[in-house]
Amino acid sequence: MLDQPGPAALCAGFQNSRISPGLSVQDPLTRPHRRWLLAAGLALLAACASPPPPAAPQAVPAPRGPAEAAQPSDELRVLVFRGGSAARLGHNHVLRAADLQVDWPAAGPVLRFRLDALDIDPPALRAALGGAFASAVDDAAREGTRANLFKALDAVAHPEVRVTTLQQVGEGPRRAVEAEISLHGVVRRQWFVVAVDGARARGEVVIRQSDFGIQPFTVLGGLLAVQDALVVQFELEQR
Repeated sequence: MLDQPGPAALCAGFQNSRISPGLSVQDPLTRPHRRWLLAAGLALLAACASPPPPAAPQAVPAPRGPAEAAQPSDELRVLVFRGGSAARLGHNHVLRAADLQVDWPAAGPVLRFRLDALDIDPPALRAALGGAFASAVDDAAREGTRANLFKALDAVAHPEVRVTTLQQVGEGPRRAVEAEISLHGVVRRQWFVVAVDGARARGEVVIRQSDFGIQPFTVLGGLLAVQDALVVQFELEQR
């Protein structure tokens, strides 16, 4: 079979051709033939025209995944209560473990924090506790509390507190938990109740400073003092 000229060759040939200026109605082509030639030429010109450039594809936004819920942070607070015959002149205090670290072995969580990283009386936390913690504490009072606290706890020699879960008893939303508390170089075991909601655990325990060899802070012969009992509150989330 003979090769047929491609569309490009046809277009080039047609565009390079010229109708002779001498062609007239007296030429041998009849009127129908001229109409056919004109129609064919128009069709060929249409085929030779460059196609319009394709439209630029519209950018399709990437599908948005579900918003990542902010994980609530683990929290441990210690409530310290004023005492002595002039207790009304003092303040209750709240200490927050700012560098709390939590591990989750099989037996249950292990908590660690440093005494020198304690946040002393953060205003937002005092406001949230309200009531007995509503009184304002200025920066000078915070620094005084920090100095007295570090001295009483001997924080230089015993800088870290550690709480290790030993066992859990029960099922459902409330569990009895035994933990080992290491504070001021003394290790003691203590039971307390924990409320469990899915991966969240919330509880509190009362400890006595004297059980760990700590002499509660006192001044002016006991006029102002810190009570022996401390309330430790915590909220944890297993990840």
